[in-house]
Amino acid sequence: MKFLFIFFLLFPFLVFSQSEVKIEYWDNGKILSQVHYKNGVRDDSCRYYFKNGTMMSEGFYTDGKMSGYWHYFYENGNIYQKGNYDHRSNSCYSFKTGKWILYYENGAIYSESRFVLGNSSTIFYNSDGSIKSNKIFGC
Repeated sequence: MKFLFIFFLLFPFLVFSQSEVKIEYWDNGKILSQVHYKNGVRDDSCRYYFKNGTMMSEGFYTDGKMSGYWHYFYENGNIYQKGNYDHRSNSCYSFKTGKWILYYENGAIYSESRFVLGNSSTIFYNSDGSIKSNKIFGC
């Protein structure tokens, strides 16, 4: 009896929740993207790749919106930028939140930004690490 109760409790989730991983390929046969879907909407982890096979970006979706930690790369494999996305269930878009760091292609920090409710304060750096300029809640 207990087994039947658990089965009928979980049955709707097993039948109606469809999860899949879609993999797309470049014309040269290398992977372009690997994205998890739930009920036809992006949900969970995803990865995108350059045509040469190096990773372009990696992150998460929740109900079709970018969420959580994301990082992006240059084609040579060096980190380009990293940070968090937030989304609201009643909003169409995700937005950057918290600390975001952008890098020069050589790995030196280009800028550090703090995002709060869509506004940012940013420090820009020269390639030698010295501060170039500051923008406080600017665009």
